[in-house]
Amino acid sequence: MNRKMIAGIFAASVCTLAQAQTGLHAATVTLDGDWYLQAGKVLNLSEAGIHVTRVSYSMGAAADGIGVWEDHDGGGYREDRLAGSATHYSTQVWTGLHLHSQDTWTFDGLDLDRIVRTETGEVDSQNLDFAGHSLRHAYIELRFSDGFEARAQLWQQGWDVTQVLHIGGPVSAVPEPASAALLAVGVGLLWGRRRLVGSTA
Repeated sequence: MNRKMIAGIFAASVCTLAQAQTGLHAATVTLDGDWYLQAGKVLNLSEAGIHVTRVSYSMGAAADGIGVWEDHDGGGYREDRLAGSATHYSTQVWTGLHLHSQDTWTFDGLDLDRIVRTETGEVDSQNLDFAGHSLRHAYIELRFSDGFEARAQLWQQGWDVTQVLHIGGPVSAVPEPASAALLAVGVGLLWGRRRLVGSTA
């Protein structure tokens, strides 16, 4: 077997392995400042076949001055209830989604307030945050159909400013057995060729 043939097998095996290892998980999340970040949309920019299945919109760890959601009509379900409050929580979660690549999913109906005192569960439901300090723990997290998860922190900007967040990027996966075998064959052939050349020199 000549060098060109060996090089071709090796190149094909490396290419196949690279394709098996890399998948793009990406999305753009837009939070609408006209609705004080209480509505938005998710655009799935992943490779074909990779869906968004879960969206979590969280104000993060509860603390004085931090944002907090009030029970309203946002769909999904609520996590991380604020101690001392029967109506407020930190994380809104939507599951069972099947957001295909290049498709957009929208949400609304949320109600954003601020924590006054964490110890007592006291909340300010009247005043907006135009500085963004209440968002210092806030994030959006996505789960994809293969189990990969990625998140982006919100900017510390006023609630009236629209935010566009990019989430995700390349992720490595376990190579397919056939790809790994093909790579091994290519490496073995090259190693055998080197030994053959060395023994006849």
